[in-house]
Amino acid sequence: MTRIRLSLLMAMMAVLGSSALTAAQDTIKEKPPAKTRLKPSPKPATEPVEKAADTSQPSEPDQAMQRAITSLSTQIGLLNDEVRKLRRETGRNSEMMELLLNEDRLAKLEDKIQEAADRKAQLDAREQELMRRSRNIQGELVLRGGLRRDEAEAAIRSDIQRSLDDVHNQQAAYQQRAAELVEQSTRVRARVETLRKKFDLSDEKSVREEK
Repeated sequence: MTRIRLSLLMAMMAVLGSSALTAAQDTIKEKPPAKTRLKPSPKPATEPVEKAADTSQPSEPDQAMQRAITSLSTQIGLLNDEVRKLRRETGRNSEMMELLLNEDRLAKLEDKIQEAADRKAQLDAREQELMRRSRNIQGELVLRGGLRRDEAEAAIRSDIQRSLDDVHNQQAAYQQRAAELVEQSTRVRARVETLRKKFDLSDEKSVREEK
């Protein structure tokens, strides 16, 4: 009886052991093997260099802005050149107008000086005539006739003296006027000569620049 129980117990243990082994094998088959995680390899060292190179290159808007600034600077330079050229031309035109006005003024002054000299010559001739009369009063008395020669002579001498005084006053006035005109003409002539020399130098400089 005891042997039979032992045989049954051993048979049951064998069955249980076989079932457990089969279950364990099935579990192992169902679970896939765990994959080994690989660490990512470090990127090559050239990538930061490329990024740095990309960063150093200007962007398209920056390039457009640079081109606009360059173009604006060029236009400003050209405008400054035109302004300087216009200023020189304006100054030259002003000096040319001044030269023409001074030449006209000088011509008028010279005409006035000549008129004063002519008038002075006429007064000098008048003075000589009066002096001649004063030396020939007796002959003039004979021509006039009359009984009261003393009164006639005194009247003639008084008339000649008044005429001489008037001539002398006019001579002094015209002499002073002529001196003032000569002084003015001297200043104007000096200015005219200065402007002419300046234009001559400017013309020579322009010819050299054209060559």
